[in-house]
Amino acid sequence: MQENLERAVIHWKMVAPIVDTPKNQEDYEALLQNLKQTIELVENRPNSPLAGLIKAMSRAAKEYEGIFLAQEHQGALRALQYLVKLHGIRQSDLKEVGSQGVVSELLNGKRSLTLRHVKEFARRFKVSPAAFIDSI
Repeated sequence: MQENLERAVIHWKMVAPIVDTPKNQEDYEALLQNLKQTIELVENRPNSPLAGLIKAMSRAAKEYEGIFLAQEHQGALRALQYLVKLHGIRQSDLKEVGSQGVVSELLNGKRSLTLRHVKEFARRFKVSPAAFIDSI
């Protein structure tokens, strides 16, 4: 076990940038691109040795989304719009939030997010509810 740890320490300088939480939008986009390429390498083989790398990269992306999303996108509405676009979600895909009309009003800023909406969006996008709450 010690030998594996020693090898990991030696190679960590090369691995860390790939799995660390991004510090800005540019790093985040690079992480998503690397994640996409890694997923393509695995090609639906859950037992691939790269499965752990994919999990680590996914966690880093989710952590960035949860921590920095509201800051980077200047508020709850922008964060919501960004996540919907990022995940390629249509209004009709958000039935758990409300009718298509309600979802449209939320996405266009014509209706305020309620606590229930915040919880549903946080669960849906697997981010902190704080991403959908504007600071006062």
